[in-house]
Amino acid sequence: MTTLGVYFGLIFARVATFVAVMPLFAQRTPRVVRAGMALVLTLFYFGTVGPGWDGQFADNADQINPLVYALALIRESLIGASIGLAFGLFLMPSRIAGDFISQQIGLSASSQSGVTTDTPAAALSSIFEVIASLVFLELNGHHLVFATLHASFDKLPLGGGLVPHPVGPMLAGLQTASEMGLLLAGPLALCLFLLSVTLAIMARAAPQLNVYSVGFTLQVIVAILGSLFLLPDVIRLLGVFFEYSKAALPAFLE
Repeated sequence: MTTLGVYFGLIFARVATFVAVMPLFAQRTPRVVRAGMALVLTLFYFGTVGPGWDGQFADNADQINPLVYALALIRESLIGASIGLAFGLFLMPSRIAGDFISQQIGLSASSQSGVTTDTPAAALSSIFEVIASLVFLELNGHHLVFATLHASFDKLPLGGGLVPHPVGPMLAGLQTASEMGLLLAGPLALCLFLLSVTLAIMARAAPQLNVYSVGFTLQVIVAILGSLFLLPDVIRLLGVFFEYSKAALPAFLE
């Protein structure tokens, strides 16, 4: 195997895995588009940027052992996956909030394919994910995505022996994303709780009204109106979480 072939393969392994797991590119994007994007980015880094790689690995690249090369490809794939999953945490709070509210109003049974994944998602979850994606793009998150991928080549050269350990930062990110999702869903959950209490009191005071026959419709209306009313606060919280994610990204490359 030639040195250029080894070099190209290492770049492609990191970039392709990153594109494969990054939520804005993964699963719902056609495979041809993903493959083309991974190839174009690889050619860009290969022909224009020329990221550095480990000196000892480069000296023996033309006579490299296949097992060593396979381990190097796995390392590059792990780095690309770590970066992609780190950005995936940004969309998680909106998904958690949408699933929680949908469960409260009974819309979780009418699930469909999500916006960024093929896993089932309720209508509110898809709406919240779309809002989070638009906020991500508005805050130039796509610039941060490629800047982080570019910085990974300087922080972790190709073929090096250092392997990132993102388990700790990933668990911390999951915890923060879950907390942020509950914060997003909290105001709407409170409105739905007060509506349920009101319906229970009305049903107790006047059983003949049969208020529970219209309770489902009222819950959906309250959820939609509440989402519109609280939309500025939702966007603000997503912006706060974006800044947290931006500050926490370097830990995924250590």
